[in-house]
Amino acid sequence: MKKKLDGGLKKILVFFLFFTFCLKSGHSSQILDYETDEFINQILEDIIKINKINKKIKFQINNSNEINAFVDINNIIHINSGLIIYCSDYVALLSVLAHEVGHIHLNHISHRKEKIENTKKFNTLGILSVLAGSTLTKNPQLLEGSILTAATLSNQYIVFSKDQEMEADLYALKTLNLLKTNSKSIQTLLKTIEQKLLNKGFSKDKQRVSTHPYFEDRILLIKNFEENKENNFNESYNQRFNYIKAKFVGYSDNEEILSELNEPFKAYAESIKLARNGNLKMSLNNLNEIIKNNKNNFLLETKADILFSYGYTKEATKFYKKNLEKYPLNYYAQIRIFENIEIKSLSNSDTEIAFQNNKELLYKFYYNKNVLLKYFELAKKLNKKEWLQFFNFLLSINDIKKEFFDIEIKKFKNTKDSDLLKLVNIIQNVS
Repeated sequence: MKKKLDGGLKKILVFFLFFTFCLKSGHSSQILDYETDEFINQILEDIIKINKINKKIKFQINNSNEINAFVDINNIIHINSGLIIYCSDYVALLSVLAHEVGHIHLNHISHRKEKIENTKKFNTLGILSVLAGSTLTKNPQLLEGSILTAATLSNQYIVFSKDQEMEADLYALKTLNLLKTNSKSIQTLLKTIEQKLLNKGFSKDKQRVSTHPYFEDRILLIKNFEENKENNFNESYNQRFNYIKAKFVGYSDNEEILSELNEPFKAYAESIKLARNGNLKMSLNNLNEIIKNNKNNFLLETKADILFSYGYTKEATKFYKKNLEKYPLNYYAQIRIFENIEIKSLSNSDTEIAFQNNKELLYKFYYNKNVLLKYFELAKKLNKKEWLQFFNFLLSINDIKKEFFDIEIKKFKNTKDSDLLKLVNIIQNVS
C-alpha cells in the first residue's frame, strides 16, 4: 500500500472520476468512462435501428457545465457533461441525441458546406471591395469588421439554419413516437435551458433571432406532436442513467441537482463529493453501504477511482479487476491497472509479458501520455531500441509540424517488427 496523502494535500486534491485528457486541438477535454460510453452506445443503437440507419454514429463526452450537445464537421456528436447532469431521465438525453442524429441522417453538415462554399465565392469580390474602401478611407474599424466576417464564415459549417434545427426537432419527435416513448422530460429540459439563458441576460428577443427555434415554439411543437399516448418507459435504462447522472453530479459542484436526487443516487453522489473534499473514511463507508444494497458493478470502479486518487493503488487495482470480470472490455480500468505496474520489481520475462499483453491498449490509446510513458519504461528495461525511438517520436508529436511528422513517421515503415509496424500504420492512417 502506498502511504496515505497528508491532510494538506488531500484538501487540495484534484481528483478525476474519469480519464480526462486534453485533445490535440487543446480546446476542450474529453471524459472517458466505460459505463457512460456503453449506455450512450445503447441509446444511439436504438435510435439508429428504429430509423433504419446503416452506419455507426460516433460521439465523445466533453467536460463542460454547459447544457449542450452538437455535431461537429466530421459528424461526431459532442455531449457536454452538463447535459447529462440536467436531464431528469434517460428520455431527455435520448431526445437530444435523436436531434443530433437527425442532423447527421438528414445530411445537414454537407448541405451547410455547400451553402457556405457558394456564399464564400459570392462574397469574395464584396470583401475585396470593402478592404480597398477601408484602405482608401483609412477606416480600420471597417477593415477589422471584414476580417472578422471572413473568420466567422469559416466556422459556420456546424451552425445550422432555423429550418434545419426544426427538421432535427421533428426527427427527434418522430424517433420518440417510433420508440413509443413519452417526451415530457425534454420539455422540462428546454425550460431549464431557457431559464439559464435568461439568467445570463440572453433575453427572449435575442433568443428569437438565434438560429435555433424559440423555446416556446419548440415546446408547442412537442405538445402538438404527441400522437403516442403510450409511455413505454424503460425502467432498466433509467436505473442505469440515474447511476451515471449521480456520478457526474458527485464530480461536479452542482448543489442544486444534488439536492434533487432520489436515493440511492443522492447518497452515491454525496460519497463521491466526500472523497473530493478529503473525507475518505466517510466516503468509503457510505459507498460500501450502497454497494452492499445495490447490484451495480460500476460502483466498484468508482470505489477503485477513489482509492486510486488517494494513492491506494494496490487496493484500487483489486476493484478494477473485479469490474473487469463482468466488463472485460473496460479499457479505462485496464489503463489504470497498466499504469500501476511496478516495472522495477518485474523480472525480464514478466516485463516482456507485460509488454505483449497490453499492446491492444497501446493500439487503442496511443495518444494517452500515461500509456506511452509506461510503455517507454517497459521498452527501456527490455532494451527495445526501435520502440524507444518511436515512443520518443510520439511523445514529441505536439511539437512537430505536419510536414515533418509525415517525413519522420515514414522512417519507421521499414521496421521488421510486425507489432511496431501495426502501431505505425494505425497512427499514420489517423494523422
